[in-house]
Amino acid sequence: MEANHTSISAASALWNQRHNTAPLRDRLDVLSQAVNWANDLTLYQWTQLFSFTLEFRPTLILELGRGYGNSTAVYTEAANHIPGCRVVSICNTDVWQNEVLPRIHEVVQPGWERPLTTLLGDILRMDYPEIIGNDQRVLLFWDAHGFDVAECILGSILPILQPRQHQILMHDMSDNRYLPETVADYAGKGIWRGGNSGETRLWLGTLNSAVEQVVSIVDFTSRNRLTLHSADHSLHTEIGENAEKMAELNTTLGAPYFDRSLMAHWVWFSMNERDGKIHFPRFVPPED
Repeated sequence: MEANHTSISAASALWNQRHNTAPLRDRLDVLSQAVNWANDLTLYQWTQLFSFTLEFRPTLILELGRGYGNSTAVYTEAANHIPGCRVVSICNTDVWQNEVLPRIHEVVQPGWERPLTTLLGDILRMDYPEIIGNDQRVLLFWDAHGFDVAECILGSILPILQPRQHQILMHDMSDNRYLPETVADYAGKGIWRGGNSGETRLWLGTLNSAVEQVVSIVDFTSRNRLTLHSADHSLHTEIGENAEKMAELNTTLGAPYFDRSLMAHWVWFSMNERDGKIHFPRFVPPED
């Protein structure tokens, strides 16, 4: 049954899709090994994002920031299981095409890449009305950092998505309610001053992150009274407090596809959750 966009959560997706995801565990593992960049996205995060996508059933997955392509592979695999779903991935690096895709081709069937369109270029300069087209159910994976990118997404892409069913996902953000106390230690370092190096981290409310987009997204969701959902919190409260679900997922998915620590390190939100006016920042495309 198709999920309603207003009720989807990281935990409900993982639970509802467990029997669809479990037979594909080896498949996700092989793809992850082909990408060969596990420090960017672990197998339990692959499983979480894959399940969320199956649950939401988008017709378009728009990936902003590709890098080595962990999420590119996750979403392309998911699109192969969702009739009519396409993936558009935008990045200014060609690592996926030159290094990763040849390894992917060794482990996938012919036609696996058919749902995927990869665009090489500047996220700030893309024609998003053309890219999004008439799709009415869009999953946006926001994995490109920096304030300029945030202004483009919030001011240019989100107004297009507002009247459509959509979910916006971002990783590199942890819920500090579920992190050990030792993580709060400055460890002899100064304060976070911007940038995305990961050398220092910013604690902003319940979020812990090293990327600048956390500031922009907390600002946007706060001023629009939108809930910025924590996947960590969803998993802890909807699954971690239910011993039967914990046991079932440990049996059905198992490690490393189901992490009993229930960490996820990603967040999501949707403007569909609120009626009324949404306030968007101005975005001025860069001059050629």
